[in-house]
Amino acid sequence: MKAKVTIVGAGSLGMLFGGRLAAAGAAVELVVRRPEQGRRLEAEGLTLGAAGGGAQAPLHVRPAVRLLEGSDGPDRGAAPGGHWVLLTVKQTAVTPGFAEALRRLLPEDAVLVCLQNGIGHAEVLAEAFPLQRLLLAVTTEGALKQTDTEALHTGKGTTWIGAAAGEGGSALSVQKNLAALLERAGFRAEVSNNIQQRVWQKLLMNAVINPLTAILQVPNGELPLLPGVPQLMRELLGEGEELARRLGIPLDPGLWEQVLSVCRATAANRSSMLQDVLAGRPTEIGAINGGLLREAQRLDVRLPVNETVYTLVRALEEKGRHTRGQPATMPIESGDED
Repeated sequence: MKAKVTIVGAGSLGMLFGGRLAAAGAAVELVVRRPEQGRRLEAEGLTLGAAGGGAQAPLHVRPAVRLLEGSDGPDRGAAPGGHWVLLTVKQTAVTPGFAEALRRLLPEDAVLVCLQNGIGHAEVLAEAFPLQRLLLAVTTEGALKQTDTEALHTGKGTTWIGAAAGEGGSALSVQKNLAALLERAGFRAEVSNNIQQRVWQKLLMNAVINPLTAILQVPNGELPLLPGVPQLMRELLGEGEELARRLGIPLDPGLWEQVLSVCRATAANRSSMLQDVLAGRPTEIGAINGGLLREAQRLDVRLPVNETVYTLVRALEEKGRHTRGQPATMPIESGDED
């Protein structure tokens, strides 16, 4: 049975998942916001290569393309293999208006899979979609967008899938079917019975790596090598771990070693937050460190180091608004996996 996969957001991860799923035989549809990207994808197709020009030949596929705004509405035809919607836009794009536009676009039987960093987006989407149709996913796949039609797969990882509503959410069989679909496309995928733990562990690692690389304007691998920075990293992580403990969210005991491992494994990569700062774009600081600060405020807890880096990144965003269009101060070298 042929599954239908709608990819909302044709950035690096969207093109990675879309390209591999299309090559594996799924009926893939890319939903884009910019008409220019839509026209180019329709004319040229999508090309997915391996970083460093690896032995694997580039994939070239021609998925269907659709604009998010101005769509004629959902496709009512049933997909015998299921209709999966991979939401690969940035967390900052998930607003009530976006969720409503998405609801109008999608059929009622579609299962929405959220691949955002940070926290808070599931609550926004739950206003427009039943929680039983929402899955959360955490991935360590690395990808780099080259052009509107080309992306590189910069590092293989794992994608964990779980129900947004916990045990009362999507049936386990639904989650397993999605994992099997991703496996057929060459990804490593696992079903998690505690996806919130996965979400929080990635959140805490991103809350350490992303803002510091953005503030210091260095690739991931330099952070542990700079004088004084490892202590700052430990303090950021410690605040997050204590908050998770107060919220009753279990974490792996060796999270600090995992942070260092990510820095080593993605040593030449620029975090997505650093890329946004250099390009003068809004960052995901509000969903990452800002998400931690909102949870801390609910508990009347202070996270002073997170507050400081949050303020500094917001200042860089404001600076970027006034200098947009000027050349970046740091060369583009590698992928966007955090």
